[in-house]
Amino acid sequence: MTRLFVSLYLGLLSAIFVFFIIAHLINTYLYVDVENIIRAENFISEVALLEELDAHITPQRRQILLDKIAEHNQSIITAVELDTIPEHIQLALQSQQAWFDDEEFDYFKAFTPVRYFQVKENINHTLLQIDEKVSDITLLTLVSLIALSCFTWLFGLHQKLKKIESTLVNISQGDLSARAPTKRRFQVGRVNTCLNEMADQMQKILGSHKQLTHVIAHEFRSPLFRMQMILEMLLTAKSENNTVHIKALEDEIFALEDLVDELLSYAKMERAELKLQLEETPIGAYLQGLHEKLLIECKHHLKLTHNTAPTFNALIDNTLIERCITNLVKNADKYGGTKIYLSASVAKNTLLFCVEDNGEGIDIEYRSSIFQPFHQLTNKDKSLGFGLGLAIVNEIMILHSGQVTVTDSEYGGSKFTLVLPIKI
Repeated sequence: MTRLFVSLYLGLLSAIFVFFIIAHLINTYLYVDVENIIRAENFISEVALLEELDAHITPQRRQILLDKIAEHNQSIITAVELDTIPEHIQLALQSQQAWFDDEEFDYFKAFTPVRYFQVKENINHTLLQIDEKVSDITLLTLVSLIALSCFTWLFGLHQKLKKIESTLVNISQGDLSARAPTKRRFQVGRVNTCLNEMADQMQKILGSHKQLTHVIAHEFRSPLFRMQMILEMLLTAKSENNTVHIKALEDEIFALEDLVDELLSYAKMERAELKLQLEETPIGAYLQGLHEKLLIECKHHLKLTHNTAPTFNALIDNTLIERCITNLVKNADKYGGTKIYLSASVAKNTLLFCVEDNGEGIDIEYRSSIFQPFHQLTNKDKSLGFGLGLAIVNEIMILHSGQVTVTDSEYGGSKFTLVLPIKI
């Protein structure tokens, strides 16, 4: 992390200095050099006044006045021959009176007959020496301020990144509870928040996988043991009893198949592999068809009590919503009472599917936890399912931006409600 800080710091300073150099070069070579133009015009104005006086003064007086002009401009003016002037400047002086440039000596012409003069800075002039010192101090101050500002900013960033690095190191070493600080002064954009969300998801998935391993070991062991006992009984049973044992073996195989199917479904949802396939669906006809299908599978009476959305169309994933309703109805059929009630309604921009029964219901203290994966209630010393059916329902509702709730039913048992925002 220190190496990153140093490289970023030096890189940023280098980029700033390169920017200043490029800006200076662009200003000097690609644009009109305004500063030199102003200097040339001021200088020519002073020389023009001297030319007006030239006819009335002596050569000695002219030189004195030239020296004053030079002193006024912090320069040294020297008379030169035309052939000592560079050719490109000679050409320029044919059409203009003066040539001023940062990279070469300055030149001008004056008087009659024409004489040529070279102008160069008087480096020993007091004002130039003061100006040079002020420029050096200004540049040094600017560089120091830029360096200090960059250091302060990058050092703060370095400290923030070190805390993020420390969190990542802890997570890599197995401490899944490690989190990046979320205080404003420690945040790097949304990196801290996203890292914590990722860590939460990792902890949730790994915890779920551990729980899954435990559940698989427990849930598979019971039916496998029963299947083993049935096979042993088949070996010793009379032939007329074989049908009963084979039927029991078949039931155990189906139970294992249901468990595997639920495990695979939940794992797919947990990894966000499942995508919604929304279709415009006539809710009345959809629910009527589902009711007829479930009538065949239910052992107890299933009644479509009321359907207040007979002509209403909504965008839903038919397959997943069917899975939700089927899971709820099967749960009511297995663990509820003798009657099951199915209904649909529309209220306050939401579509509601309700599954109720006349059983014993679910105690309030358990209602907040029954939608967690692998959570199982017990009834008469009997485990209720694998603890995945309601978790799958909850995940499907989250995919639809909805929710599933459980309350007391007017029929005496539980009332599960699928709450879906209306998408037309």
